[in-house]
Amino acid sequence: MPKRLHITTSIKAIMLFAVAFATLTVSSCKKDSNNTPANTISAKVDGTATVFNSNAFAVTGTSGSLSFTAIQGTAANGTSISVTINGSPVAGKTYSNTAASDDDKPLVLFNTKNDDTFINDDDAASQVTVTISSASATRISGTFSGGLTVFSTGTGGAKKVISEGKFDVTIVK
Repeated sequence: MPKRLHITTSIKAIMLFAVAFATLTVSSCKKDSNNTPANTISAKVDGTATVFNSNAFAVTGTSGSLSFTAIQGTAANGTSISVTINGSPVAGKTYSNTAASDDDKPLVLFNTKNDDTFINDDDAASQVTVTISSASATRISGTFSGGLTVFSTGTGGAKKVISEGKFDVTIVK
């Protein structure tokens, strides 16, 4: 009997060790906690809702002594949009074509799949505005809207209206 008791005790000890090891292993596994929100840019272009989530991101840079932040993305239909502000983005600030300082004037570019480029329209009735909702070293979000006019010649002054524009993207370093 003592030999049998010893074997039973050994089996119980091994099982207890196995259960404890399995519990420890499972509980210490690294969880995938990728809580990074998706990069999104959307707007209505001439009243048509468009999502520019392909390659959507923001980038900061300098040109000479000027710094800028550019938010850009491409839609499934091949159109793309870029929203650029001078300097570092400031949460709560609205950038507008009507600003007294050029540093506070945004630039919105919309490119069609046919390579027509539309830029801010200086018509007072359709001024481009960009409002920064939040800004950090790694992420920027906000809204944009306004009228755009074709940049190239020979297209008869074609126009586009951007409304309900929203962005929430990572700033790429």
